Amino acid sequence: MATAHNLVSFADTVERRGETRVSLARTGTLRLADELPSREIRIADLNRDGCRIESLLPLAIDQAVTIGIPGVGLNSARITWVGRSDYGCQFDVALPAGSVTAAMTDNVHDLGQTHAAFRAPATFKWAPRGRLMLLGALSLAGWTAITIVAARLLA
Repeated sequence: MATAHNLVSFADTVERRGETRVSLARTGTLRLADELPSREIRIADLNRDGCRIESLLPLAIDQAVTIGIPGVGLNSARITWVGRSDYGCQFDVALPAGSVTAAMTDNVHDLGQTHAAFRAPATFKWAPRGRLMLLGALSLAGWTAITIVAARLLA
């Protein structure tokens, strides 16, 4: 059985995937078939058939793993190729339609905190009735000023 320490298979430059992988760069989880606790990994890219993960764990080709993808859930997979610190995984069952989009968009969580970068702009908006009253008052003030100036010029 080949491991990451004795096999680097980047020589094959032919694209064998049915779908293009989408760059994801998100944290996920990896659980080995014979271990209970999951470990944190980085999911570098993803498509419905598989993904590329980055991890310092020594994984072997054809090793069964379970990959947790935020917004998608847990997916059983097998390691198909091994690099220095990254691995190619093929899902046992292709992800449902919309899963790649869900993995990309399900990354905003409300923690009940307001950060400066996410605060609503500090603008004041008048209610419609208030805006009409202000417009009427300004219009009346303008016509009053015109009437006073005209009365002084004609007198």
